[in-house]
Amino acid sequence: MKNFNKEEIKKTLLDFTVNAVEKFLKENPALEFYAFAYDCNAEYAEVNLCLNTEDEFEKTLKQYQIGEFSKYYQTEGDIKDLKFNTGDWEYQCFETINVLTNEQLDQIFNNLPKDDYKSWNEFVENLMKIFGECLLDFMQTETYQKIPKTKNFTAFCIDHDEGIEEAMERLENLY
Repeated sequence: MKNFNKEEIKKTLLDFTVNAVEKFLKENPALEFYAFAYDCNAEYAEVNLCLNTEDEFEKTLKQYQIGEFSKYYQTEGDIKDLKFNTGDWEYQCFETINVLTNEQLDQIFNNLPKDDYKSWNEFVENLMKIFGECLLDFMQTETYQKIPKTKNFTAFCIDHDEGIEEAMERLENLY
């Protein structure tokens, strides 16, 4: 597609991630994390950087388990969903980038055949693949190695409307 340079997007996102994580780690030197995520809104070419600690997760879980909707946070599956729901993380969206401008997105969308949602969905899925590839590249950097990690640390790339299993499957398919 026009106005779409995969390598430029990957370089921009990787440079952004390295710089943002370096800054975050300097500001939070005492924390240890169980997960890092690219929380994406691919339709807008947006990537949010997120981290969370076991302590913050436990606080959130306890709060949810005694709240009005406590029945939804009792099973192992529900607890796992909460653990990897970046919207409930303490350090969600500590930095955000849009790898394409609104003008570029409009141009891409307007160049599609009218009402061709299949092509738009393919574009969005291609962006998610690029984001996943960039995450794998980030995982090879010194900065990633500097992240204080728990034993079962995980990194993933997730779009706003999908679950952790789908996100992990996409990443596994990129290996």
